[in-house]
Amino acid sequence: MATPQARAGILRGALALLTLLPGWVLNLGYRWEVATRLYQGQDPTFPPFRWSRYVLRRGLVVWGVIALSLSPGAALALAGGGAWWAGLRGLALSLWWLAGGLLLAAVLLVPAGMTRLGCEGDRTVLHAPWRLWRTIRPQWRAYSAAWCITAGAIALSLGAPTLLGLARWPWLWGPSFWQVSALGALDILAFGLNLALFFMLSVWAWQVAGYAFTVALYGGRAQAGAGLEGDGNGRI
Repeated sequence: MATPQARAGILRGALALLTLLPGWVLNLGYRWEVATRLYQGQDPTFPPFRWSRYVLRRGLVVWGVIALSLSPGAALALAGGGAWWAGLRGLALSLWWLAGGLLLAAVLLVPAGMTRLGCEGDRTVLHAPWRLWRTIRPQWRAYSAAWCITAGAIALSLGAPTLLGLARWPWLWGPSFWQVSALGALDILAFGLNLALFFMLSVWAWQVAGYAFTVALYGGRAQAGAGLEGDGNGRI
């Protein structure tokens, strides 16, 4: 948030989230663009947030990769639920352990895969994501630091609005929840401001993640001959 472009990008990204899923996809595409510009040494690193088909297309690629990476673990978790319902408790627990391992591996590897896809056009994350460990291992300390930074940013984006909400409406967690009358105008205003804060912090956290993982893998310096297959702006 140190530059006007970055602050404007966060604000417009938060406004995009009002559309829910389309806004989330647009923000994923913008994060890809930031990582690419950082890798290629383009200035400004945080360009104006554009609601364009180009950014949407990139966001859909990221969304698809995330869904593809999480689907094996999610399928095994559902299979474990079916086994538990059928009375096969041992099989269910085994499937859940395996599902947990696959989901953890996906969460750890996907940021590296998406960073390499966005910066170098490396499609390893699409066909052989387990090979990404070769990329992560030499930079393990920096990659772990990037994950800690990202986890802190996500915790702040979730925790700050939650704590403010509980401070405003402590009855949400009390036994009198269903006895509360209709919300007043001040409550509605406070809720709207809290939601806006959540949206802005969420967009900020995603940008922190993109920046942190790019620096972890590439050192934050423009790479010689950097560019993707496609036009001179790195578009694919």
